[in-house]
Amino acid sequence: MLINIILLRLVWRIKKEMFLLSILTFLFGIASICQAFMISKMINAIILKTTDVRYYAVFFFFTLVSQILLKYSINYFTVKTESNIKENLRCRAYDHLYSLGLQHLNEERTGKLNLIFLDRIEALAYYYSIYIPNLLNVFFVSIGCTVYIAYFNFSVAVIALLGILGVLFVPSLTYKYLWSTGVDVWKEYEQFSAEFLDNIQGMETLKNLKACEIRKQRMKDISKKIHKKTMNNMKITTVENFLFEMSANLGSIISIAYSAYLSLKGVLNIQDVVVILFLIRSCFSPVYALMNAWHLGYHGLTASAALQSFFEEKKSHWRTAFTAHQKECLKVKNLSFSYYEGQSVLKNIELEVEVGKIHALIGKSGDGKSTLASVIAGLYPYTEGSVEFLGVGLSESTVDMWRDKIGAVWQHPYIFHGTLRENLLFAKADATERDLMEAVQLSNLSEVVAKLPQGLDSSLGENGNVLSGGEKQRVAIARCFLKNAELLILDEATSNLDEKNQQAIQESMERLVRGKTTLIIAHRLSTIKNADCCHILKNGEIIAEGTYEELLNSCPEFKNMAESQQGGLYETK
Repeated sequence: MLINIILLRLVWRIKKEMFLLSILTFLFGIASICQAFMISKMINAIILKTTDVRYYAVFFFFTLVSQILLKYSINYFTVKTESNIKENLRCRAYDHLYSLGLQHLNEERTGKLNLIFLDRIEALAYYYSIYIPNLLNVFFVSIGCTVYIAYFNFSVAVIALLGILGVLFVPSLTYKYLWSTGVDVWKEYEQFSAEFLDNIQGMETLKNLKACEIRKQRMKDISKKIHKKTMNNMKITTVENFLFEMSANLGSIISIAYSAYLSLKGVLNIQDVVVILFLIRSCFSPVYALMNAWHLGYHGLTASAALQSFFEEKKSHWRTAFTAHQKECLKVKNLSFSYYEGQSVLKNIELEVEVGKIHALIGKSGDGKSTLASVIAGLYPYTEGSVEFLGVGLSESTVDMWRDKIGAVWQHPYIFHGTLRENLLFAKADATERDLMEAVQLSNLSEVVAKLPQGLDSSLGENGNVLSGGEKQRVAIARCFLKNAELLILDEATSNLDEKNQQAIQESMERLVRGKTTLIIAHRLSTIKNADCCHILKNGEIIAEGTYEELLNSCPEFKNMAESQQGGLYETK
C-alpha cells in the first residue's frame, strides 16, 4: 500500500482534520478489539462458569455504545474532511490558475482544466478521507492485534501478520500497470471533456455546417477508447482483488486453524483459543476495509498526476520591480513581448500618453494593437522594457494595484451567467442602486434594462446570449463607468453593428473618455481624427506617430489607409 508524500503536502493546511479522522478511526479499531475481548470473556465465563458474566456484559455494552458513537463521528468527519479537502484544493488550483494568467489558458484546452477542477479533485478527495485513515487503521489496529495475539502464541501471530503483510505487499506487484492504465483512462476523459465542451460551444456552427454527425462519431470513438482502457485497468484490478482476497483469507483461516490445532495438542487452552478467534476477526476487519478503500484511493492517486503537473507549472516571469519616474503620463519604454520564445509580437515599443489625452493605436490585423493594449492592461507578463502610469511601474509586485487603475472595453466583452446586476457589480462590488442606474443611463443601457422582464435582476444566460453584440458592448461600458478607472483601454467595436447600436455606443464612449487618459484601438476614421495622437503599428513596431493631419502628410501607409476607407471604417476585424 502506498502513501504519497507529495499528495500529503498538497493538503497540509488541513492536517488537523485528517489527523482527527485518523484518531477516530484508530479509536474505533481499539473499541472493536475491546469488544472482541469482552465477547470472548463472556463466552468463557458462560462455558466455564468461573466469573459473573454480567461484569463483562457491562463492559461489552460500553464498547458497543462507543463503537456506535465513533462510527457516527467517523462518518461525519469523513464527509467534512472530504469537503474541506476539495474546497482547499480547488481554491489553491484557482489561485494558481489565476497566477499563471491568460498565457496558460491560451495553451490549454478548457475541458481539460474543467476535469482537473471537478472530477480529478473529486476522485482525489477519497485518497485522503477514506484510504489514508483505513491504511493507518491497519497499521495501528491490525498490527496491534497481532502483537496481542503473540502474547498467547507467537506462531499464530506470525501467520496472521504474514496475511496482513501480503495484502500490503500486493500493490507493489501491480502498481506499475495500474498506474499506466489508470493515467491512460484519465487522459481519455480529458479528451472527452474537451471535445464535449467544444461541441456545446460550437453547436451553432455544427448545425450550420451539418457537421453534427462528424462530431458525434468523434465522441463515440473517444468513448470506445475510454471503455477499452477502463477494461484494461479492470483486468489488472481483478487479478489484484484475487491476490488481496487470497492473502487475507489464508492469513485468517490458517491462523484460526492453527490455533485449533494447538488447542487439540494442549498447547493452548480453550479460553485462549476463544480470545484468539475474536482477535483474528478484529485483526482482519480493518484489512478488508482497506481492500475496499484501496481502489478508491488508487483512483484518486492516478487522478493526481495531472493535478501535480498543474501545480508544478511555473508562472511566467514578470518585469522585476522598478522605480517609476513619470508622474503625469502613461509611459511605455523599450517594451518587447512574445507569447512564445523566439517569436516577438511587440518590438521596442515607445509610447507616451499625457493624462487626460486620447491616443489611438492604428494598424492592420496581426500588427500587435490588441497585444500592446493587453500588456498595458496588465493581462500578460512582460520582461523587457517598462510600463508606468502616475508614478506606478507595472511589475509582478504592483500588478494588482495596476489593474485597479485600468478600465477596459474589449472587442468581445464576456458576460457571466447571472443577472445584469451581478454582471455590473463585478466592476464595483459595493455599488449602490443609484450608482448602477447612473451607469446604466450613461452607457445608453436604459432601453435594454427596460425590455428585460425583471430589469437589472434579469438573467442574461450563458455569455449573455439574450443580448446582442452591441448590448454586450454597452454592458462593458457601464462597468467602466462604475469602476471609474484613471486609465481607459478601449477596443473600438463599432464595425458590424447596426446604426442604432453604433450611435448608442459612440455616444456612451464619448461620455466615458471625457477627462480620462485613454488608449483606443481605433477602427473608425472619426475616432482617429478626434484623437490627440495616433500611433501606427506594423509587424509589432510603432513606425509613425502624430495627429491625423501630421500622419497624412508624413506617413504614406497611413495616407493610403485613410484614402481607401473614406466610408468610415478603415479596418474590419
